[in-house]
This record gives sequence, structure tokens and C-alpha cells, in this order.
Amino acid sequence: MSPDRVLVTGASGLIGRELVRRLRDLQVDVHEVSRRGHESKRSHAVDMSDRAAAATLVRDIAPSTIVHLAGGHADGWEALRAANVHTAVNVMNAAAQLAVPPRVVLAGSAAEYGAVSRLISESSPTEPVSAYGRVKLEATTQARSVAAANGISLCVVRLFNIVSPDLPVTSALGNLRRQLLDGEGSRRVVRCGRLDVVRDFVPLNVVVTTFLLLLKLDRLPTVLDVCSGRAVVLGDLLTAMAHAIDVELQVEVEPRLAAMAAVDRIVGDPARLHELGVVCAPTLDFLAALMMHKRDARVPQSAD
Repeated sequence: MSPDRVLVTGASGLIGRELVRRLRDLQVDVHEVSRRGHESKRSHAVDMSDRAAAATLVRDIAPSTIVHLAGGHADGWEALRAANVHTAVNVMNAAAQLAVPPRVVLAGSAAEYGAVSRLISESSPTEPVSAYGRVKLEATTQARSVAAANGISLCVVRLFNIVSPDLPVTSALGNLRRQLLDGEGSRRVVRCGRLDVVRDFVPLNVVVTTFLLLLKLDRLPTVLDVCSGRAVVLGDLLTAMAHAIDVELQVEVEPRLAAMAAVDRIVGDPARLHELGVVCAPTLDFLAALMMHKRDARVPQSAD
């Protein structure tokens, strides 16, 4: 199916900017919303943690599909819940008020799973260890409750570690990149936390391609992990990033950062993603080239 009108929340974020651009290239009637947006016919400045404002926006636009990307990290527990749980619940409640409820694609996180030693699948238990993981799981749980009570088709897209040169410096990978680029000379000092953690890294364009494919489906999956299935040690990726710009690396571990709660390993099973026609198999060198903004980087993937 083709979406008639799409509302994208969090449109000023990393995923939202690219998703909106590609939807417009496809001539989809897309409305974007963010707190820092500018008011126009299809761009709206609304804080989705404000229940009344969210309800008014959804009522006025009456979308056939909502892609809820608003959320992310924030300082303090209440701010974190407001950004993630409140926005998700407000979107779902607003959708339920429409005569024809829209389908909703909700951005979740691999952090919802917590510490799992084996490959993570959509049926794996959810036992988050970080505050971010806990609020994302709460958002998922409450969104599902509203969806079930109101007959709303809901897909929770659990995103693994996104790779893009545009990652904010507040993210671990974005911070490592910025330190490498800000240094001078042939040796760069990087101050960081644990580098022994194992992660599943996914290029941004694979994430956006997945959202676009979901919008075309007649029936949404209830949950979808966007992952590669490849285990990458963070320290190995950092070393490859240094090599990509031809500098030597000197690591200085910051005790405060190293003490932050983090699971040792989180790697997904991409079987369900493969069923959609998306195969993501990034090499370490590719990930490093992408992070350091090498223009000749091409993601090893296919999407039918």
C-alpha cells in the first residue's frame, strides 16, 4: 500500500531529516513536526510531550500513518520520560481519537532488551539495564496498550547502533569521531569509556530504507529489529576510524565514562529484516569510512 499522508515526529533529528527528505522525493504528502521546527503548511513546531498540543496537531493533519521518531536522551529521569514515554503515549492517544485511526510506526531501541549473550531476536526477553532502555520499553508497553484498546496497527522498530557522520557528539560514536577530527598532528588522543563492548552497527541509510519499506506494507509487523547481525568491538571500530584518516590513536580511559551502565554485548538477529528484503552487512572498514565521512563509502546492502 502507499501512504496517503504521513506525519513524522522528531523530524529535525538524525533519522527524521533523511526520512522526510526521501518521502518528499517520492512525492508523499508528508508533514514534519519538531520542537525546533518552523511553521509552514507541512512543517510544525510542536512539543509532542504536551498532550493537548499533540492531540490538536494529529486531529488537524489527520494522517494515514504516523512515524514517531521524537524522543532520545535527556538529562534527568523525568525529562527522559517526558521525551520518550509522554510523547509516545500522546501520539497514540491522539491517533485513537481520529475517526479512522492511522497506522503508527514507533522508533524503539535495542536498549530495551538489556543484557543478552546470544543473538537478539524480536522474541527475546526485554530486561533493560540503562535508564534509556527502561523508558523506551515503557514507551513501547504503553503504546501497545493504547493500540490494542483502539484497534491501531502499531509496529515498534527497535534500532541498534546507528552509524552516520552526522551523529551528535552526545552519542558515544559521535563523540569519538569529534575527538579524532578535533585533534592535531599525526597522533590523536581520545578520552572515552569502555571500548571492549560489542555492538551491532547499522548505517543510517539502512534505517531510513527500512522505515520507507514499512510504509508500503499492507500489514505491519508488531516489532522489527533493525540490525546487521555482525558483532563489532567498539575499540576495533575506533582504531579503524583513526586509520581511515591516517592518524595514530592514543586512548585515555575516563573512569566516569567507564563506570556508566552498559551491557557487554548486544547483537541482533536480522532474519525478520531480511524477510523485508533488507540485507545489511557492513564491514569494519566501511563503518570507519562512513563515520569519518569518506565520500566513496558504499554500504553493503540490498533492498528490494
